[in-house]
Amino acid sequence: MNETLINVIIGIMVLAFIIFRMSGERKFPIRSLWVFPVILVALATFDIVVTGVSSPLDVVYLIIAFAAGGAFGWYQGIHSTVRVDKAAQVVFVKSSPIGIGLYVGALAFRFGARYMSGSFSSSAMDSGHLSPTVALTSALTLIFAVGLITGLRYYVRQKYSETPA
Repeated sequence: MNETLINVIIGIMVLAFIIFRMSGERKFPIRSLWVFPVILVALATFDIVVTGVSSPLDVVYLIIAFAAGGAFGWYQGIHSTVRVDKAAQVVFVKSSPIGIGLYVGALAFRFGARYMSGSFSSSAMDSGHLSPTVALTSALTLIFAVGLITGLRYYVRQKYSETPA
């Protein structure tokens, strides 16, 4: 098997796992609701710094991508089933196919852009640098996905606050 086919098979397996995990009801403890998004923001920031996205205009694009991801995360929350258990301080969320599609689409676009640019090839990995366009596209889609998760968590928090005890 060649390297491209192996990468496609691995990508399909990861995609299937993500869809399977997101299609079930997920438990969000209110006390630790923001731990995962904070970790993701830290990892995404590290990835962006390593890939060399640093111009002021790029940072503006990243902020816009985060805001757009947050808006789509909110939209995902609107189309999800949210069940609140105030006594246990837990919220249960079952994502809709729209929400799953948005998240998977953002991740697929990120890896697709990197793959089409040849940045997964051994020569690109040896040099350690991506072209500025690929680095920015990769960073924007990553930040969009982080915004998507954060927007959903914000929606969940609001639904928890609105529910009477």
